[in-house]
Amino acid sequence: MPLPDLPNIDALNWVPPPETNHIEVVRRTMPLVIRADADNSSHWDNVWDIEKPGQNVSPRLNNWWGPGHTPPGRQFVLRQYWKLVPGTFLHVMPGTRVQKTWQYTHGISTTDSQSITAQVGISADGISAGLSATLSHSVTINDQQTETTEYLVDPPATGTRVWALWDLTYEFIIAYTGTCNPIPAGTYRGDVDFHDDDHYSGAYLNYNWTYKVVSAGILCPQDRVFNN
Repeated sequence: MPLPDLPNIDALNWVPPPETNHIEVVRRTMPLVIRADADNSSHWDNVWDIEKPGQNVSPRLNNWWGPGHTPPGRQFVLRQYWKLVPGTFLHVMPGTRVQKTWQYTHGISTTDSQSITAQVGISADGISAGLSATLSHSVTINDQQTETTEYLVDPPATGTRVWALWDLTYEFIIAYTGTCNPIPAGTYRGDVDFHDDDHYSGAYLNYNWTYKVVSAGILCPQDRVFNN
């Protein structure tokens, strides 16, 4: 998957944006898993919100109810962008070599990993491999971890070195069709067959999430020297 472009450091008084442009790498209309809670019993389960070929088994969503109870047209969208690592925008002059450490959290928590993969309908074992295979794009996310990262910024021979550090970030969205705006997670309504016995139960239907942001843990330094 090509990485987004970094911004252009075009002047000594340049100030980095908090984030670069969000670049769309996947947009797909695909079945997603939605949680179904029966409104007249204690039954609940996960069902596909769009019937998958060969998946006409229980539990299953038989139909959405009428207007006002049906989710809007939606698509799965994956975007990526660079986010400025806090405290890493520097101006370095001759003779002022900078050595700095940052405590940095990146990767994906177990909860978010399970939530994303469950809703897309893949195994939570190895989120990167599962998403890459499902989306036909390389997605690299490790387990969440906090580490201390050290960077050395050498001074220029003359002038001023403008330096910044960027963090590759993924944005997962269940968006209104044709947009990048997240749809409401619920509550929707429909008939669900919980036991494969043709006994339909009215159910509340909710997506577990419609928007998540995850650091990929890929850092990229950027610099330019200006003779002032």
